[in-house]
Amino acid sequence: MRENRRKKKLIRIRNTRQAFYECIDDLVKHPLVVQMKKYPQHGNTNCYRHCLHVAYYNYRICARMGLRAREAARAGMLHDMFLYDWHTYARETGSRFHGLKHPGRVLKVVQGSFSLSELEKDMILKHMWPLTPVPPRYAESYIICLVDKYCSTCETIERFWKKSR
Repeated sequence: MRENRRKKKLIRIRNTRQAFYECIDDLVKHPLVVQMKKYPQHGNTNCYRHCLHVAYYNYRICARMGLRAREAARAGMLHDMFLYDWHTYARETGSRFHGLKHPGRVLKVVQGSFSLSELEKDMILKHMWPLTPVPPRYAESYIICLVDKYCSTCETIERFWKKSR
């Protein structure tokens, strides 16, 4: 009985992952998205991997809540596609306040390469709220705010955890 439940759960997880990857399949193969692998993000995580984490948990939460999970996954995969190392950006360019400015920069880059829904635009533009002043418009946008902060925290803590061992 217990073994049967475990098998069903594993199948459900496998199906969820497959459905998630179907949502973002075209994105993960796009040259601009692949470029994110070159840029560090939090801890030892690169920008691509961070966005993949955010996209996956966005998808899972939104699907479970009956929200627009496909758009949540896609916005999560693109939300930090700024294509520079934010750790050195201010020193190299003189442009400060990456945390406040990058959502707008990302939206410009992404809109030039991908077709986005209003929801996806809102999620990308507002994912740093409350650091950015205008609050999200949709439930999915609030979720990406929380998921992004959760993933960032986990990635940062993981780095220190590994150092202390």
